[in-house]
Amino acid sequence: MKLKTLNIILAGALLIFCSCNDDYLDIENPNNLSAASFWSSETDIQQGLVATYAALQRDGILGGSAATQLPVRSDIGRPNNWNANAIGLNKLTFNENSDIVKKRWRDCYIGIYRANQVLSNINNIELNEATKTQMEAEARFLRGFFYYSLYRGYNNGSVIIHTTVPESRDDFYKSPSPAEDVYNLILSDLEFAYEHLPKQYPNEDLGRATWGAATAMLGKLHINELDYISAKKYFGEILDSNLYSLVPNIGDNFNEEGEMNSESIFEVAFSTLAKPGTLGGAADGPLGSEATSRAITLATPQAGGYRTIMPSYYMTMLFKNDIMDPTNPINTTRTGSAKYSMRASSSIAIADDNNTTLYQRASNLGGQYNNGEASYLKKFQNWLLDRESDQSISGINERVIRLADVMLLYAECLIETGEPYSEALSLVNEIRQRAGVILLNETDYDANSIMEHIMWVERPLELMFEGHDIRWEDLTRWGKVKEQYERLASKKYVLISKVLYEYDPVIHATINGNNILNEFTEAAAIYQPGVHNYFPIPSTEQNSNSGSF
Repeated sequence: MKLKTLNIILAGALLIFCSCNDDYLDIENPNNLSAASFWSSETDIQQGLVATYAALQRDGILGGSAATQLPVRSDIGRPNNWNANAIGLNKLTFNENSDIVKKRWRDCYIGIYRANQVLSNINNIELNEATKTQMEAEARFLRGFFYYSLYRGYNNGSVIIHTTVPESRDDFYKSPSPAEDVYNLILSDLEFAYEHLPKQYPNEDLGRATWGAATAMLGKLHINELDYISAKKYFGEILDSNLYSLVPNIGDNFNEEGEMNSESIFEVAFSTLAKPGTLGGAADGPLGSEATSRAITLATPQAGGYRTIMPSYYMTMLFKNDIMDPTNPINTTRTGSAKYSMRASSSIAIADDNNTTLYQRASNLGGQYNNGEASYLKKFQNWLLDRESDQSISGINERVIRLADVMLLYAECLIETGEPYSEALSLVNEIRQRAGVILLNETDYDANSIMEHIMWVERPLELMFEGHDIRWEDLTRWGKVKEQYERLASKKYVLISKVLYEYDPVIHATINGNNILNEFTEAAAIYQPGVHNYFPIPSTEQNSNSGSF
């Protein structure tokens, strides 16, 4: 049975304080629920934690906009021709007023506020010490996660720190702290979670943060600081724990049936059953929603969607060239003569993919493939459903961290710390074996070339459109954004009978120049690390906060 977290409204977040001179207004309403009366039992703390987990579902973090828009800033996604928000990210014309810039900031601080409510009240309630420690560890993991998103996402890591619930105007109006202080807060929170979270939960508690989630986040925190020795330690502990294993079918990482599987280290739960809500995405309150708007945002018109974001041409060609291994048993069960790998067919829709469907149609009929559209996303999509099914909302969980991600990050650490590259290549091949594609031959690689393969082939193929902005983290960690933009801007493509090909001036000599496609040309021309690697502090914060920026 699929287990989901449920949104609740914290009483303390809804209190409105006012003062009046009229005595009759001072009479206390016995029906009012105050913050003090709410935080009075273990159940209240548990509900506070549930609300903090629910903040992960919000539009700016892993529900809706963030999950769909953020990939177009990197090399894996491209916008349709009319969505201004996605186009602005893709062309690097975002600013402090951009939709996703404001939403990500807002929703991270909502999560931080909720975590701080739990942490501020947990010591005032009589609790079993083990239970109290676990609850504190969960709240600190979540606060660390939200601050990690802000640290990696905004103002070179210099953001506003709140570790208590604001009680006065001055508590709210704070200036950004130095990036080093933000980093140390994240490190402290994640280390506490690492030391005190359980390694596993009973089935009824699946979805809560575990030791593995904290360990993986510590590894990510260190690797993005280029501290490969520390990162290797944490990623190695996950691999050595034997708590996780690759699922045989890669598609089970993206569908509803495979949620909370053996490969999942941390995922955010959604549901169309608990509270279906509307196409606006997950929302708090009794009339809110546990569903995500990802489905309608990315679905094709044939499924009633907007196809706001699609895989980039670069990604489409990577999947087309993800060559199957005919000797791999995973390919012997496929019908007919499959053109594309199981990894390709589970991740994106390509018009001439003859071994899969798209919304219960042949792949070439499940989308229009016009306006330069070469492929559509299938990860976390309702692509197995037909047009008559409700495509407006989705209950498919967002996988935030899974084992394949950790394996590739550990492989990177091995290379960067001078370990034999053969171990890194072995990890890559384990992932490729599961994908059903040709394995890498050790004699064809050295440490540099296997790292190049991880950067430009394996990580994008395996992890595109997953996690929380992880491809942008990859590119900025490697310092390769400009290089990749320029590489991809120089490429040209053509669509012939709905199928994408790299442009060849001889083969495609008769094709009109207006029909030759390219991408990332604007980003390649204007990208500057100091301007574009981080979002600016949003205008909503600058306008409402009297602190100095």
